[in-house]
Amino acid sequence: MAADPLDAAWRIQTALADWTGKADTKASIALSLQSAVLALIGVLTGAGHGFRRGPVLAQVLGWAGVLTLLAGACLAAAAVSPNLRSERRGQEPDEDYLFFGHLRHFEPEQLESALRERDLLAALSRQLVVMSEIAWAKHRRVQWSFAAAVTGSGALGIAAVIG
Repeated sequence: MAADPLDAAWRIQTALADWTGKADTKASIALSLQSAVLALIGVLTGAGHGFRRGPVLAQVLGWAGVLTLLAGACLAAAAVSPNLRSERRGQEPDEDYLFFGHLRHFEPEQLESALRERDLLAALSRQLVVMSEIAWAKHRRVQWSFAAAVTGSGALGIAAVIG
């Protein structure tokens, strides 16, 4: 016997919300670590330490590491930034009642009527697609952020060793 489609859709929605929250947590950690490293580099460089006075290769690697860490921090910030989409996905303006940004435009009676009379599965299916797109984008940005953190830290480490 097949599962109830509406129940299955709500389970998927719950999983998507969980995955999105996990991406936000990872992005917050990445942003905090990368910001701390960049601040430390700023303090050390301002105090006359760091890669600014070493060989040219150390300087190039040092600046490349800083810029890569900065890019990683920007990717993490983009991942954790709220996605408040403005476009509607329903065919009619009152069909998109699962996103709080659109839900806020409903009158309570209008929402009650929509929930009683309209196909909730269609609206939920549209919302699942949108949530999947958001979760995918967040996870990709976090992935790129961590890659930038590793690459930037490696360049800074090499710059420190040869500098």
